[in-house]
Amino acid sequence: MAPASSRLIAPAAVVAAALAAVTFVHLGRDANAALWATTQVVLVALAAIDIATRRLPNAITLPVAAAALVLRAAAERSSLAEVAIAGAAAFAVFYAIAVVARGGFGMGDVKLAGMLGFLLGRDVVPALAIGVGAAGLWALGLVLTRRAGLRSTLAYGPFLCLGGAAAILFWSPPALV
Repeated sequence: MAPASSRLIAPAAVVAAALAAVTFVHLGRDANAALWATTQVVLVALAAIDIATRRLPNAITLPVAAAALVLRAAAERSSLAEVAIAGAAAFAVFYAIAVVARGGFGMGDVKLAGMLGFLLGRDVVPALAIGVGAAGLWALGLVLTRRAGLRSTLAYGPFLCLGGAAAILFWSPPALV
């Protein structure tokens, strides 16, 4: 493991535990709250991986997206159409931006946006807005402090994960079970 990634383990674990605990406090102590708390841990893990490697692994994003659909198909069918449409739309919009901007988003970011749509349903809109807005502010700060130039790249995953985490806590995404 690279030194930079090993430095992220402890802070990521603390943030993941705190988000999971806050999610339980916010949603209660049932299976749905446990799944959302687990989702918070996954989002923190994805953010840490992206910071360390500039990659968002398909081995995480694709199974989580599929699990969100399968869980809803099995237990919470009333929101299945909403989350399927939101996931496909978020994926399509980010894919179009990635193609048009030629590198503005990587395919990992595109798949993460889709995963968030499958998880959050229509609440993916404010989640992605928060993520893109936070990334824009961060990038502006880097440029203004001359820590980065206008052509520099930025790991978008952590910001998209931030938006997803906020949506779980501040909006009402459809139940997973």
